[in-house]
Amino acid sequence: MTHSRLSRSVMIMAAVLALGACANEPMQRDSASYTDDASINTNVQAAVVGVPGVHANNVQVKTYEGVVTLRGTVENQLAAQNAVQAARQVAGVKKVDYDIKVGPQP
Repeated sequence: MTHSRLSRSVMIMAAVLALGACANEPMQRDSASYTDDASINTNVQAAVVGVPGVHANNVQVKTYEGVVTLRGTVENQLAAQNAVQAARQVAGVKKVDYDIKVGPQP
């Protein structure tokens, strides 16, 4: 009887630990986070498109939790640097990642 009680206790503890591990899944974002990112994204797009040598159709802007990613092609190196700087100056931007190439515009 003591052995079965011990086995049952061990099984219950294992189940509790297994279920506890599932609780560490990342939390879903609330609507305020989506709204903030959408606002930041819109403001960054406006700022980046205002940079000479950057064309709206050639640079994509994405924002997730305040981290902005710029991807695309610009006319020259100065345009690339200015686009990144313009994005960094937008309120709410925590970090700017970029993959901007310099080359002819289609």
